[in-house]
Amino acid sequence: MQRPGPAARGLSAAELHDATTALRSLVGTVVVDAVPVRTAAGPEDLLLVLHAADQDRKVFVQIALGSSRARVATTTRRFAKAALVRGPVQDLLHRELAGSRLVEVVHPTGERRCEFVFAGDRGPRRLAVELFGSRGLWALVDAGQRVLALSRSVETAVRTVRPGDTYQPPPASGEPRDDGARRFAAPVLPAIDAFYAALDLALEFTLEHERLSLATRRALQKARAKADGMARGLADAGRAQALRTQADLMLAFAGGVPRGASSMSVPDPDHDGHPRRIELDPARPVIVQAQALYDKARRLDAGRAIAERRHAEASATVLALAAIDDRLQALTAATPAVDEALAGIAAELQRQGALPQPKVTTRQKQPAASIPRAENYRRFVSAEGYQILVGRDNEQNDRLTLRTANGNDLWLHVGGGRAGSHVVVRLPKQKTASLETLLDAAVLAVHFSKARGESRIDVIYTHRKHVKKPKGLPAGAVVPSQTRTITVRADAARLQRLLDSAGGDESN
Repeated sequence: MQRPGPAARGLSAAELHDATTALRSLVGTVVVDAVPVRTAAGPEDLLLVLHAADQDRKVFVQIALGSSRARVATTTRRFAKAALVRGPVQDLLHRELAGSRLVEVVHPTGERRCEFVFAGDRGPRRLAVELFGSRGLWALVDAGQRVLALSRSVETAVRTVRPGDTYQPPPASGEPRDDGARRFAAPVLPAIDAFYAALDLALEFTLEHERLSLATRRALQKARAKADGMARGLADAGRAQALRTQADLMLAFAGGVPRGASSMSVPDPDHDGHPRRIELDPARPVIVQAQALYDKARRLDAGRAIAERRHAEASATVLALAAIDDRLQALTAATPAVDEALAGIAAELQRQGALPQPKVTTRQKQPAASIPRAENYRRFVSAEGYQILVGRDNEQNDRLTLRTANGNDLWLHVGGGRAGSHVVVRLPKQKTASLETLLDAAVLAVHFSKARGESRIDVIYTHRKHVKKPKGLPAGAVVPSQTRTITVRADAARLQRLLDSAGGDESN
């Protein structure tokens, strides 16, 4: 009888203790990158790329969150570039950790959470990791326990964790009991990686196999219907000779047909001369009707070659898709080089039109969050991770609003006719700013205006596409439309967080 393998569940507290104990061997390594990774197996993982100077090698630490995949361990798996998630929050994570040194790995006894402690030019940083719950959590916090970035916001009855909040671990009473004996023998990190990587790859195979199978079945059904239609067209094309024969008979006996007759009777040469009834149009002469049959026969002959070619193409497509389906059904997660096999099948399905072609761009558009450093706008990062740009003078205000900002970006300016900087929140396509981001940008609009220091001030905002500059207006003057107003109160903590996010002195 085959012995069952380990249960598919996240690391227990005891297993996490073993893993973090082994991870302490990485103390002293330097962070090369910290980036979320998109997988088909579950929520985004977090990948820490560390450089071990003494061995001149990179070490990859995978933090997987949520349910049965939850673990922290080194990994030998290499992810495709397309799987790496980039954006404002991810850029902030990289900026805060890149170049820092791992100084400690902490695991509170009996709990399914741990912390990575880093030291760098920006000061100490802690990466808190929580493995419990269906989605888990990671949060990057500074020396003051302020949350800089996190995998998701938390709002429950027992605690709230959002960017800018003070991080508090969950109460001990919320910790689940330990669930089972240790499953991984030393060396535990490779054992953990091998076990969970196999589960991830099996699930990813299943999902991709199902996607390709569904596309193949749909394309095969469509191709078969098309081939059947072409076959019926060929049968119709074979009627050309029968039409000519009928036209010949009509012309041969047209002289005996009275004008306005609705039919005529002729001897049928294919049936030993037995009478054959041919329906006629009483409004048209027999000769004209016979000529129409000759014309139709010629069209059928001309279309036959095309119909035959299309039928051959449709039949070849059916055979090709059937062969693809056979190959696909023969694959299993254990098939050698199964990823390459699936990629090859996907490429063939793309050529057959069963899957959309990958987008190919000849010119890479500059990301919204990436602005040339030559234009020295004041730059800040909102609580959500969106970039906020602030003009320094009237000329730069014009360039920021009219050249740099995209139509969907949010534009703000202090209200009441006060002089102040233009403020732009860079937003990805089809994204809107939350109230937190709107308040962040509005606080900056007040700070960089003549209203600085007032306890309460109105700020107007709209999308950049609604901001125009009529001819003749001086530098910095624009005409916004479809504006809304938000009232901002003095918030020293929010302002300080934003000024700190600039990474330099942007207070003036």
